[in-house]
Amino acid sequence: MYLVMKVAALVVAVGVGWRYYQKSAQLPPVVEGFFLPEYRPVAQLFRQYVEDGTERGASFAVYHRGRPLVELWGGYADPSSRRPWRNDTVTLTWACAKGATALAVATLVDRGLLDYKAKIQQYWPEFTQNGKDNITVEMLMSHQAGLVTLGGGRSISMLEYKHDWPRIQHALSTAAPDYPPGSKVVYHAVTLAMYVDALIRIVDPQHRNLSQYFDEEIAKPFGIDYHIGLPLEQYHRAARQHFPSVLESLSLVFKPSHLLHTWRTLMAPNSPAVKAWKVLHVLSSPEILNDPRQVEVGLGSLMGFGSASSLAKMFDLLANQGAPGSRTLLSKSVVDLFSVPITLESPSEESEDGGHLYSQGFQVTRNVLGDKVFGHSGEGGQQARADATNKLGMSYVTNFHWPDPASPPHHYLQLERTFYQCFKKYMAKMAS
Repeated sequence: MYLVMKVAALVVAVGVGWRYYQKSAQLPPVVEGFFLPEYRPVAQLFRQYVEDGTERGASFAVYHRGRPLVELWGGYADPSSRRPWRNDTVTLTWACAKGATALAVATLVDRGLLDYKAKIQQYWPEFTQNGKDNITVEMLMSHQAGLVTLGGGRSISMLEYKHDWPRIQHALSTAAPDYPPGSKVVYHAVTLAMYVDALIRIVDPQHRNLSQYFDEEIAKPFGIDYHIGLPLEQYHRAARQHFPSVLESLSLVFKPSHLLHTWRTLMAPNSPAVKAWKVLHVLSSPEILNDPRQVEVGLGSLMGFGSASSLAKMFDLLANQGAPGSRTLLSKSVVDLFSVPITLESPSEESEDGGHLYSQGFQVTRNVLGDKVFGHSGEGGQQARADATNKLGMSYVTNFHWPDPASPPHHYLQLERTFYQCFKKYMAKMAS
């Protein structure tokens, strides 16, 4: 009986503590933005999320044929200093950066400097070492190259990546595949953009790195406020990355999806999919992501900073065949490739990203209407997508790192569903 009373007291104490945390963490709700009148339900839903505490800090945006239909932001960029999310706030978008990385590669393909079907050794002879002879650019971009680690359990820091590039490139060229290239899909969580960075430095006539190339050839010319590696002078606009408290993490202990994810990790600690996340020190010390010297490093696998508006604008360009007006970002023939999966219909179970289908660096999925869309997701449920059927780009970003990677929150899905309901009504009205 005594033990039962002690357990009951502990449960009550945790419950009271959790309620106190929630109450003390609440700040006056802040919601701002723009939307066409037809999309008021989307704005109301977003406001609801912010006001009830579901949304800590985020933005959501949709562009259609170069025109913003919805641009919303709310919550706090930094709760500790009570700094609200503003229209120019940028946040870490994690793997959504892979969409920008894929776009950089696509422009080089469009200009004839790269070929998706070509072997990487054609551009980078040293790459052939240790069984990488037959790996093509396409295999790398679709996570089939088998290069998910740097070999030998090697792990690097963000600052090493920035300041010791010759050593990084040597590690990339000498690394042996973790499994036979082309045999299965395993998410190249960190290494994808490292290899892309090396390729760009080689084939770009100016030998720029990935970050500089994206900024000068895509972001600035097309007015896209997105950065692969956030420049120090822009850090004042950055949202502080918010990580779950101990109580929030404990609340997931008995959640089935979380237990299953933990069990799979424990049962296969040496699988390529698990080891892929150990390549970078920052992933084991996440507070580093609030260090401006760390996040300025242009690692295009995860170090992308922007707003929902910037990503929606970028993917709207792609949804409209890369030509939003008189200027052309990409040719139609290249853009058409992004909607066509080149991976198997049933990706490997070792894939740690939810088993997505991949085209040339983009995840290919379907929206709530069943239409095919392409783009990339990121930690915490973040999304950046191009809907070529309806000619629009859509994005949701947040600075809260949801503690359960196996079951991120569904804020985006509800916002997407509500948007498309409004969009269908609006298009029917315009057609009539």
